[in-house]
Amino acid sequence: MNILKKQYTKRMVPVVLLVSFLSFGSLSIFAKDKSKGKTVLFEDGWQELKPVEGKNQTGNFTAISLQGEPEQSDNKKWTSSWGNWTVNGIEGEIKRGVTMVPNKLENDDWLISELIDLNDCKKPVLNIEAYSKYGTDTGNDLKLLISTNYNGDLESADWDELYWESIHKHNQAVPQAIDLKKYLGAKVVIAFRSIHKGKSLSNLTRTTFLSKVSVIAMKK
Repeated sequence: MNILKKQYTKRMVPVVLLVSFLSFGSLSIFAKDKSKGKTVLFEDGWQELKPVEGKNQTGNFTAISLQGEPEQSDNKKWTSSWGNWTVNGIEGEIKRGVTMVPNKLENDDWLISELIDLNDCKKPVLNIEAYSKYGTDTGNDLKLLISTNYNGDLESADWDELYWESIHKHNQAVPQAIDLKKYLGAKVVIAFRSIHKGKSLSNLTRTTFLSKVSVIAMKK
């Protein structure tokens, strides 16, 4: 009996040490992540959407059309407007997102986020995963904008254009990070403005796919 107890003790010591080590390691990793202080200030909300059925669903964004009349085709996909559909993520996986399909029509469509509070934080970053296909560079334009005084009226608000790399000619989402430290202390909205115009309507075919949009910062 004593021999069995002794053997059992010898076998258990390494296991206990291993469990203790793993527990300590997990706590260390958790503490390290927590110390970074990263907080999600805004996320798109698209993954919770169901396929478009009778209305234009855009999660935590609002779609506003200044030119052209948004339509829903027989396959439930919105054309000439922003609407939810399946897109390809950065790993090529199929996921829920938002698309803009111009349908060879002139249009001016905005996709505007909810209010994002950049108070009491530091190092705010706008993360975007997106891509676009089709059409020529003439007549197809997608702008990334930000405003600190938007109150529901596009024309009365002041808009700054944010620089981002081209997302055209890709088959899956391309990740980008845009520094928002210039807007610290303000409440902002982010907007995607899709403009299709020109003499040749056949060129107005560029489809934009937004896979993910979020704003992350470190809390003070």
